[in-house]
Amino acid sequence: MKKLQLIIILLTFTGTSVAQNSFYVGYENGIKFDKFFYVNSKGYSLTQMPIDGVFGGYVGYKLKRATFETGFYGYYTSDPFVNYDYETGIPGRTSASSGSSGMDSWVIPLRFGYEFLFAGNKLFLKPEISFIIIFARDYSSDQPTGGWGQNVSPFPGDTTFVPKTSDSTRAYDYRPAKVSFGMETSLSFGYRFKQRADIYLKGTYSSSFTPLYYNTITHYSATETVTATNTFTGNSFLFQIGLRFYFSRLKE
Repeated sequence: MKKLQLIIILLTFTGTSVAQNSFYVGYENGIKFDKFFYVNSKGYSLTQMPIDGVFGGYVGYKLKRATFETGFYGYYTSDPFVNYDYETGIPGRTSASSGSSGMDSWVIPLRFGYEFLFAGNKLFLKPEISFIIIFARDYSSDQPTGGWGQNVSPFPGDTTFVPKTSDSTRAYDYRPAKVSFGMETSLSFGYRFKQRADIYLKGTYSSSFTPLYYNTITHYSATETVTATNTFTGNSFLFQIGLRFYFSRLKE
């Protein structure tokens, strides 16, 4: 009789554990704001955050309230143009930007999270932290990967060209490394359908350990030539919508 009771207890515990744990797959896409820092040889600086896109999928495992994920994401980046005053040397913001495949990244996260459940386990709040590996989509150690300005398009144009008229700008873009590393912290809020699927909104702050991209800029005016750099620091804000499907029905 005692053996039978022990077997029943073990089976009950095992069934509960399996029900609380599950493998799952998910998809996310949305927008991101990349932080660029411009500074020129006259000492003026400017911070810009152009809007770009992000998409990707992942696989994960849920162990009670804790989650472990990895996946593959595409992060798009574009280089913001600078509204330059050729008389004063003061830069200004503009909504225009230029993108190239050399600015884009493939990202692999190693992500850890923990769920907080509400409203009968239908609503959840989930903070996460990730270690990320960032791969340059296109990379050249000694050649620019993009550019904008006078006589740059079609890229790369004439790299020795000097404008004969004033009030013109040329810029060339560079990727410092093929592989970089960083961290992400995120918070998502969502709804769980019948313990089998999630839909959620997610905000993320992403930061690489080193700058991911920069361009060298030359402004030609009637009185002087001003040089500048515009650097993507590797810091970004991401806002996404996501879907997640569990291979087995959850039991909290």
